[in-house]
Amino acid sequence: MTTALPGVDTGLIEPLLATPLPVLMYHSVGDSVSADFRRWEVPPGAFAEQLGALSANGYHLTGLSDALAHPERRQVAITFDDGFEDFVTTALPALQNVGAGATLYVPTAYAGRRASWLDGYSERNLPLLDWPDLAALAGEGVELGSHGHRHLELDVVPTALARYDVTASRRAIEENTGRSPDSFAYPFGYHCASVRSVVAAAGFCSACEIGYRLHQPIRSRFAISRLVVEPTAGAVEILRLVAQGHRDALASARRSLRSGWRAYRAARWRLGRGS
Repeated sequence: MTTALPGVDTGLIEPLLATPLPVLMYHSVGDSVSADFRRWEVPPGAFAEQLGALSANGYHLTGLSDALAHPERRQVAITFDDGFEDFVTTALPALQNVGAGATLYVPTAYAGRRASWLDGYSERNLPLLDWPDLAALAGEGVELGSHGHRHLELDVVPTALARYDVTASRRAIEENTGRSPDSFAYPFGYHCASVRSVVAAAGFCSACEIGYRLHQPIRSRFAISRLVVEPTAGAVEILRLVAQGHRDALASARRSLRSGWRAYRAARWRLGRGS
């Protein structure tokens, strides 16, 4: 019988001897977004340099579910959120060039449409991959995961709405690709205990937050921390990131302010609903 560890969320616990897993989070690979959105876009040259440095230093580059299945490997999990078209045109060739896998998290209501949830950004008009594109990627070995159905802040909406959104996203991927997704990425990285339970009950095996640190094997697979890759990161910076995680004060401050920020977002959501 497994003894519960204090402070560790309920979930699938990996072997205690496994090493921490670096999970990189990307959104877009290109050089054309606005200044406000630039934090989430990595230039093609920098992306190729990052992958090359990791591969040359002996890391196995793979998608998240494959990484979780092989905790004994020296590896880095590569993940992408949102399903922008540049994943196929720019990111995928660079991944294939070094033999890397990846997990692509899709907000299923927006497949083949625009990223209209990005209010306030000109990137709300960026095109997203459609279902034939996504099915073809799955056939080529890219892991498709869910990024929710409508890209909602799941930790502040009613549980029934969160449950509908999560299950709808899983069903959409199954119906349009013939494959059942194993992994989920919380939209905006936001989650709480009830959301984690909803995701697990829907049949997912893992789920990602942001977290700004390496994923520790003793933590729940439904709160997998990811590392934000800066647009300016070169070979030295990416190797330091996967070895140490984020060490800056800003990342620590973001973690410490989570509860207050959630209360603000919950109030904002209620006001937006007119309640």
